[in-house]
Amino acid sequence: MAQSVELTPEEYDQLKAAGALPAEFHVTFPTLPPPKVQAGPAGERAGGSCNCWIEPDSTYTLAMQPNDDWSSSAINLPFHFNLYGDLYNTCYVNNNGNVSFLLPHPTYSAFGFPTPSYRMVAPFWGDVDTRGSDENGLGGGTVKYKLTDNALYVNWTDVGYFARQTDKHNTFQLIISDGTNTDVGIGQTVSFCYKQMEWTTGSASCVWDPASGYTCSNAMGSYSCSPGDGLELGFCGTPATVGANRGNGVDFVQFGRFNMPGTAYDGPFGNPDEVGWLSNKNFVFSTAVSSSNIAPVASGNSLCDTVRLCAGDPVDLDVDFLSPESGQLTTASYSITPALNAPMTEVNSGPGNPSNIHLQFTPSLSDTGVYVITYTATDDGTPPLTSTVSVVLQVSKAPSVPPSISGPAAVCLGETVELSASGGYPYYEWSNGQVGPTVMVGPGTYAVAGGPQGCGLLSDSITVQGMPAPAPVIQGVLFTCGGEPAVLSTTEPYGSYAWSDGSSSPEAGVGTGTYTVTVTNEFGCTGTSAPVTVTTSNSPVAYFTGQPSGVVEPGTTVDFTDQSDPNGATIISWNWDAGVLGSGSGSSFSLTFTTPGSWPVSLTVTTSDGCTHTYTYVQIVLPEEIIIPNVFTPNGDGHNDALVFEGVQYYPNASLVVYNRWGREVYASGSYKNTWRPGREIPDGTYYFILEPGDGKRYAGPVTLLR
Repeated sequence: MAQSVELTPEEYDQLKAAGALPAEFHVTFPTLPPPKVQAGPAGERAGGSCNCWIEPDSTYTLAMQPNDDWSSSAINLPFHFNLYGDLYNTCYVNNNGNVSFLLPHPTYSAFGFPTPSYRMVAPFWGDVDTRGSDENGLGGGTVKYKLTDNALYVNWTDVGYFARQTDKHNTFQLIISDGTNTDVGIGQTVSFCYKQMEWTTGSASCVWDPASGYTCSNAMGSYSCSPGDGLELGFCGTPATVGANRGNGVDFVQFGRFNMPGTAYDGPFGNPDEVGWLSNKNFVFSTAVSSSNIAPVASGNSLCDTVRLCAGDPVDLDVDFLSPESGQLTTASYSITPALNAPMTEVNSGPGNPSNIHLQFTPSLSDTGVYVITYTATDDGTPPLTSTVSVVLQVSKAPSVPPSISGPAAVCLGETVELSASGGYPYYEWSNGQVGPTVMVGPGTYAVAGGPQGCGLLSDSITVQGMPAPAPVIQGVLFTCGGEPAVLSTTEPYGSYAWSDGSSSPEAGVGTGTYTVTVTNEFGCTGTSAPVTVTTSNSPVAYFTGQPSGVVEPGTTVDFTDQSDPNGATIISWNWDAGVLGSGSGSSFSLTFTTPGSWPVSLTVTTSDGCTHTYTYVQIVLPEEIIIPNVFTPNGDGHNDALVFEGVQYYPNASLVVYNRWGREVYASGSYKNTWRPGREIPDGTYYFILEPGDGKRYAGPVTLLR
């Protein structure tokens, strides 16, 4: 019975590293929701007809965030998967390299099959940890999956191992189906596909001491490895398991258990094997039949529908047949129709588990054509069962002229350009895995092979340089008053500008709104700025009135009251300033004027938009009396040059008329400001004046002009 454990991921990590977790447990971690079913048939295999690997694309869903020992939420299958007689339409993707049924399994130390505790299909049951990161940017890898009408695809891509180790990576794929999926094969239900396989064991299952080597002790037993074995982190310890298990202790298939580096392999049930043997392998089999006796299972990197060969190139075909039952041996043979002209060398391992056939030959030009090679393998079970695999060999003549590549030598980062291959060949395969005479690419170095499929000549490479895209930043005053436009520009110059208001100049004068600019740099790459928001507001019109109004006499208190126009906003502050007489705030202000003179009073108002305006009024305070001069001396010495009536300057409408001794008018002003400086045409002498300030009083008398 699995134990129920409630832990934070940090607590779980600590217990696991300390070896304090039970052998069987159930722990729940955050999961991601399942994807929608992708309608229609599964996509074609990436990388050519001999490559079982299907590259995850936009139709895939991330099964889990970077983690250790997590599981996906329950995935509802749109078909029934037959696991040795048990039909399932729900499963879990487990981070540790398997898909399970009925329950998720976080177990990181794998068991050999058969075992009654687990219902699973395991392309590589090991201690996967996707939390790491490394200098190559690979990190801990990803676990992604997708559903079609008749299959579940799960890809473990560049995954690391516990704890957060990224010096080695494994990449493998599982497909389970109802037997109607062509990527698995009609009548087959499971496909295991492997790319590079580099590790087997997490450190929770194996402790490394530089002096004594590995010491491993867990539910599976004890293992010891010395430094002389040349081992390193990621190996020894509990072996990873490859196979499928019904969970009844009887029905299962096992392809091997792996805990060493290298490529050695002695069969599914011998000693733990070397993980490199799995690299580039593909196992296809059916779990829809009883496992009491399973026909031999073929494995190899040339078991595709059609192997395309080139005349004159040496060929190596390597096929293994495994007996999934312990103690059984398999004998394999082959035939080819029609016969090749080129001599063929066969190395046949004879009866074994696995049984291996290795064929080597170099087809000649006379062998151009299509052949069928048939592999037959028979086990020694009761009754003996036979597997037959047929592969088409297509031998083609290589072209004489390699293709050439044309296209731009530069591309903006984040964009693509089109490269084209010459030659008019029937098949093109580019170095990035794409096929066809044209390809859309980003920065990088590319080559293309053109000719019959599998027999193309490789072009010279072309390098497409990645050019940086501009990242414009808008600068300028983002708030203006008085209705004036805000002037926006960029922090550095560019070749061209396209402002969101339609302007194409380096600067844009804008009103209230949100703006961006798209620029083009010297490489022809474009970039768009972050948006900025501009506010342009109307300024208020400050104004006030006084009571009493107009000129006042000394000792008068004047009450000033705001009469400003906020111009569509709201006035939020008032600042009164009368210089030495004082200051104030609020919408009204009072001053008592004791001294004659002209006293400026200013009001500055501020609106809720942040705009201000100032109005100044000069309060005139009249003197009690006007001082009448009896002489003035307009000789230009700067002293007493003008006819000055002290105090008259405070009267805006004071009138002055001056007469000579014969009663002739020599000067007149309707708003006299003490400014009369008579020229030489006015001779020295006594003159008569009449001054009326405008307050009802009248001053008259003689005044002497003396130079």
